[in-house]
Amino acid sequence: MFGLYCIRSLVRSSRCIRAFTTQNASANITAKAVTVGVTRTFSSLSTSVTESAYHKDFVTRAKAAYGGKQEVDAAMSEMLSSHRLVLFMEGSLDHPKSLCAGNLSKIFTALQITGLHTVDLLGEPEIMGYLCTHLQENVRNVLFKDGAPLLDYDHILELFKKGTLLQALEVKSKPAARDTNKHFKDMLPIANY
Repeated sequence: MFGLYCIRSLVRSSRCIRAFTTQNASANITAKAVTVGVTRTFSSLSTSVTESAYHKDFVTRAKAAYGGKQEVDAAMSEMLSSHRLVLFMEGSLDHPKSLCAGNLSKIFTALQITGLHTVDLLGEPEIMGYLCTHLQENVRNVLFKDGAPLLDYDHILELFKKGTLLQALEVKSKPAARDTNKHFKDMLPIANY
């Protein structure tokens, strides 16, 4: 049973927001939460990633690495023209490096979209600099269709929740292979290779 002294020492030692008290009433143990007062702020978790100092520093370094290079422009225009759907994301579909990229990986794996080409923005700072320069904003996860920016993460998630993402992209999901066992017909693969 926590007493008032234990709650005060708990708040003082760990700077937590809540302390729990237990009451032992005829061998029934119940837990009650007691609000002690906010002593810790979570400002680093509540700020947007694009507003964080780390992301701003990374974008600045990426823009400097890009620097308007003609070879990056040529490679990007060739890649965007040769692929119908290009997803610029933090990491790859197999190894996403942020929560948003992980959600995108789950979305596109669930939809089984074929012909999707992904580019790792964190692995190629010149490409990140190219996107930030040409889109004139600090981008993270962007989907291009036919060489033009179409959707960002928030719009992709919104359309997926509504069930209209396939119609917005004007694509069909990959049908199951003929030799797939009937028990595994509607199941997803373990990983994308």
